[in-house]
Amino acid sequence: MLKKLKQAFSRLSFSRQFLLAIVVVLLFGMLGIGSWIAHLIETNALNRTAAISAIYLESMSAAQLHDWPSGGIVDEDTHAELDRLFVEGPLHREVLRFKLWDASGRIDYSNDHEQIGLRFPVVGRLAAAFAGTMQTRISDLQEFDNQPENTRWAQMLEIYVPIRSTTTGKVFAVAEFYLSVENLRRDIRSAQQRSWVLVAASTVAIYLLLFGLVRRASNTIQEQQRDLRHQLQQLLALLDENDRVREQLREAGVSTTTLNEEFLIRIAADLHDGPAQTIAFALMRFDEFAATCRGCASSPDNTAQELHNIHSALQSSLRDVRKISSGLAVPGLTDLSLADTVRRAVNDFERLSKQTVITEIDDSLDKAPLSVKITVYRLLQESLTNCWRHAPEGGPRVHAQRTEGQILVTITDQGAGFDPQKAAIGGRLGLAFMRERVRLLGGIFEIDSAPGRGTVIRARLPLSTDEMIHAK
Repeated sequence: MLKKLKQAFSRLSFSRQFLLAIVVVLLFGMLGIGSWIAHLIETNALNRTAAISAIYLESMSAAQLHDWPSGGIVDEDTHAELDRLFVEGPLHREVLRFKLWDASGRIDYSNDHEQIGLRFPVVGRLAAAFAGTMQTRISDLQEFDNQPENTRWAQMLEIYVPIRSTTTGKVFAVAEFYLSVENLRRDIRSAQQRSWVLVAASTVAIYLLLFGLVRRASNTIQEQQRDLRHQLQQLLALLDENDRVREQLREAGVSTTTLNEEFLIRIAADLHDGPAQTIAFALMRFDEFAATCRGCASSPDNTAQELHNIHSALQSSLRDVRKISSGLAVPGLTDLSLADTVRRAVNDFERLSKQTVITEIDDSLDKAPLSVKITVYRLLQESLTNCWRHAPEGGPRVHAQRTEGQILVTITDQGAGFDPQKAAIGGRLGLAFMRERVRLLGGIFEIDSAPGRGTVIRARLPLSTDEMIHAK
């Protein structure tokens, strides 16, 4: 049950939790303060009534008791005077019972004459009164000396007034008064009710004040929350739009890479089928013309040398065109795994450069989009060619591994190195093309080099189209 209450409380808003907690705190505070004030009212009313009654009664009875000897027995005249006051006189309606005690615990006088002469232990409030302190309380009349009163009344206001000697000032007797509590109870209840109304009104006023402050703060918080939700929705919409743009960029990168490769293949085919065939045909016709020209009697002496130079130039051009054509096209990547694509790029470089490349290739690099294979191949082709061109004795190394859904390709050489910032400013197109190829697919391209300590090229590429979308 307590757990359910905690869960229900935690689901409330902060302002409602605060207001509920304030209600509980103010309620307990009101009960505590109200009870304390009610107790103070009752205590003060009793003490005030006792003090007023004691002074009044003592002043009236002082004349009758001034001749009473200390520790003596009430004589007949004093007895008669007291009867006129408490039995026949005006006090018999207010003072329901009057007792005069001596120090031994004997009742020397009572307006209930049957109690005169009875003796009881001097204890409790009676003993405190003999010690010189006035005592008052609302009694339930359960003491031994209250048996006659208990048969007639349920409760009475009991007052003990010390009577002192006019000469020595010592207490030689105690006058005990019993007053009705009905009027006093009514006055106390009325005062307590007024105090409860005041406490309740103050509590309600405090609650309303706090409620107003918290309500205003809550409204401010709710407005801010609405603004934040609106801003969050706008941000989510921007993020969705950003994802769509990233997806479009990814698709554009994949398409650009594929189309660029197709374009290069077409250029290679056009070079092979166009200029290369034309140059080959020209060489064939040139050989025929050269053979005829050598047999002419009118040919200059240096004709043979000139024909040889032209023939060599045509053959060199044909070789260059065929080399460019073969370098532009990379056929057969579709059926290769990513690991085999890396090996293909390394083998093609070793065949052309006659250099040995130290490789470490992760065989778990299996399936990958064609655009990734093309980018990895071109990255290795360009990087290894740069190693051969700028660090022919550098001993290139190639490391390819799978890491967190990506391929990490690292190309290292021990050449002279360079300053990447100066190279970027100087317009090194090979590095710029490598960087853009990797970035088009959502990858990361890094160059670590400096003059005199070789070069390290690192490229991270996602292995799936979903990862391309979220790559940074």
